[in-house]
Amino acid sequence: MTEGKPFYDNPGVQEQYFAHRARPDNPNDVLERPLFLELVGNLGNLDIVDLGCGDASFGKEALLQGARSYTGIEVSRAMVDIAQQKLIETSGKIYHEGIETWRSQAGQANLVTSRLALNYVENLEPVFQQVNRALRPSGRVVISVEHPVITSSFESLARGRRTTWLVDNYFKPGPRFHTWLGHKVTKYHRTLEEYLDLFTNAGFELERIRESCPKKENFLCEEEYERRSRIPLFLLIAVRKSQELHGTIRTDSPANH
Repeated sequence: MTEGKPFYDNPGVQEQYFAHRARPDNPNDVLERPLFLELVGNLGNLDIVDLGCGDASFGKEALLQGARSYTGIEVSRAMVDIAQQKLIETSGKIYHEGIETWRSQAGQANLVTSRLALNYVENLEPVFQQVNRALRPSGRVVISVEHPVITSSFESLARGRRTTWLVDNYFKPGPRFHTWLGHKVTKYHRTLEEYLDLFTNAGFELERIRESCPKKENFLCEEEYERRSRIPLFLLIAVRKSQELHGTIRTDSPANH
C-alpha cells in the first residue's frame, strides 16, 4: 500500500501499470499466469472468490470457462471501475473493499484465489480464517505472492533493472519499503515456512507449491528467459480445506457479500 490511498488510485499509476503489463515477456504473463491456471485447474461449475482481483481478468476468463459465479474483492476504486466494465455482460460481481475488511459468507465458494495481492496485507491470520469460513468442505485456495527471496530485500531494485538479487534479513518478517512506478509502496515479507504455518493454523492442508521456474517456450527473448532462470520471482501455493477441521475455524465478525 502507499501512503493515504490504494496504490493504483495514485495519479498515473494505472496507465504505467498496464503499459508495464503490455511488455513482451512481462513476468506476470510468462511466469505467474501459466502456473496459476495450472494450479486452479478446471473452473467449470465453481463458485469463486478472488481477493485483490485487480481488473478481474481472471474473473472474466473463469466465467467464460463455465464457472458458476465469480466475486472479486478490490480496494482500488480505479481497478474496481475497470473490473466492473470487464464483467458488464457477465454474472460476475465486484466489491470495492480491502482484503483485510472482507467478511465472508459461510460456504459461499469452492475456490478462493488471490494473485500478487497478499504481500500488501500486514496480518494474514484473520484473512485466512475468513477464507476457511467461505469455503465448502474440501474447498481449495490458490494464491500467488512475490517469492520470499525477493521480498526479503528490495535494495538491489533501487539500482534499476536487476542483474543481481540481494537476499538479506530473510528471517526477519515485516514491512519492506521500495519505490515502484514512481510511488513508495509497503510490502510485507514472510518466509515460506510462515506462509505454510498460516495455512495450517487456519485449517488447510497443502496440495502443491510452485516457485515460478520459467519454461522456455513461454518467452520470446532467450536472454530474458535466462535472466528469469536465475532466481524465483513468484511463489504459488495450493491448499485444500482440511477434512478434519471443517467447522472449527470461527470468527465473531458478521458476514456479508
